[in-house]
Amino acid sequence: MTRKIIWGSIILIILLAAGGGFLFLRQPDPQKAVTLGLENIRTADSFAYSVTQEQYVEGQKRLLTKINGYKSGENIHVQGQLAGSKVEMIKIKDILYNKDPFTNEWIKFNDITVAQKVFLVELDPLSTLQLKEIGEVVSKGNAEVNDKNCIVYSLKPSVQNQIIERFWSDFEYTLYIAKATKTVVKAEVTAKNKETGENMAITIEFRDIGRKISIQPPEGVG
Repeated sequence: MTRKIIWGSIILIILLAAGGGFLFLRQPDPQKAVTLGLENIRTADSFAYSVTQEQYVEGQKRLLTKINGYKSGENIHVQGQLAGSKVEMIKIKDILYNKDPFTNEWIKFNDITVAQKVFLVELDPLSTLQLKEIGEVVSKGNAEVNDKNCIVYSLKPSVQNQIIERFWSDFEYTLYIAKATKTVVKAEVTAKNKETGENMAITIEFRDIGRKISIQPPEGVG
């Protein structure tokens, strides 16, 4: 009877070890998972998103950016708050519609200027996810984002976005990659101001990835 118990325990341990090894082997390579997750969201034809950016100024936390947007092909619709001012813009191919925050009237631009292009890049959530080098990637377990099961990864990359790289350093990224689609659905970014050393944080969330999104010009604007 004792031998049966011992052999049963040994077999159970072997099975558990084998099962654990199988689960370990099934875990995706962190660096490859992050590379694929970023590529999938970058090449997605459509998605809805939100961006929140907060930073500390003289020890006080301030909201810098809070916007919601939609992307469908090359068309975009962005609205929210940027540096304390309301902003709403619609881009349909090469035509830009900008809503005046004071009169609430839409202004149509048939030719987008260089300055406007730079501004649109600044509002693009994908610009924050452009990385020169990913560096070491560490798996931080699992989490749920908007009812999607995700694997969480942390990394300290070198960024490609010259606008944020000019003012910030010591970037740390936390990426939430959906298991089902292998796509980034949330990103948390922290950095330090190069002059003051104070902290900045950006949170980006993506929804309705790949779904049909209709972006139309403002009503009554020819």
